[in-house]
Amino acid sequence: MRYTGRGTRRHRHVPLLFWPLTVLLRYLERKLTFKPTSTDYGGLPQHALSRFRFGRDFGLDLDGAFSDRGSRHAVLFIHGNRHNLTRFRDHYNLFSSLGLSCMCFDYPGYGRSSGVPSEEGFYASARAAYSFALKELGKEPSDLIVYGCSMGGAVAIELLQSLPAAALITESTFTNSWDMAQHLYPLLPVWRLLPKRFPNDDRIGNIRIPIGMIHGDQDQVVPVSMAHELLKRAPAGTELHVVPGANHVNSVTTGGDEVRAFLRRILKPAGANELGDS
Repeated sequence: MRYTGRGTRRHRHVPLLFWPLTVLLRYLERKLTFKPTSTDYGGLPQHALSRFRFGRDFGLDLDGAFSDRGSRHAVLFIHGNRHNLTRFRDHYNLFSSLGLSCMCFDYPGYGRSSGVPSEEGFYASARAAYSFALKELGKEPSDLIVYGCSMGGAVAIELLQSLPAAALITESTFTNSWDMAQHLYPLLPVWRLLPKRFPNDDRIGNIRIPIGMIHGDQDQVVPVSMAHELLKRAPAGTELHVVPGANHVNSVTTGGDEVRAFLRRILKPAGANELGDS
């Protein structure tokens, strides 16, 4: 019995050996995951633009903007883990060319939004933006096209686990945090000591609205193989448009007319028949 006792005491100390490593990994995880900026990049659309604060009902103080094209449908645009809402001129131009109104927003700690970035803060921000679109912009769930870029795609997928919308579009979105860590930092095979975050591969199959996925075949940040893996997990009818020559950030401009045609095809079953041809 003494052997069992000593073994038990030794076993109890094993987790303590990993505690410093886990603390370090959590610090690195935060630094590598959230990369906010406050720079104004001048990329917001100028057509009928309004800027506002929102999110207080969710315990948040966020910056948002809405460009009103007079369309019934509106894009709820969710950007990724870098920069802020003023950085995405090419996307706003895409939505404008389709005749779609667009609401965008910043996460806590990004741009003019108050707070500290976190996974839950990202999710709460999207829920607050969705609520604002319904209550303040007068939109119905069936009017909202949720468009998420990179990590914004993960936020969009989580949002639509419990809330309805017209359609989901993801761009350059990954499978989960473990796969991303393995891809970007292959010499540090210890990330599974941390929780699996942004589990898009586990969640995308729960969505029951039209889904379109856009991904560049030259994406070195999120390899296109992750898009194909998400497609396998997604509901039947989901479409993936791979943009030849595009990297992680330029699928919209590199894809041009083909991306616009893809979006029209995905959004038509959602009732978005007002899409422009410009």
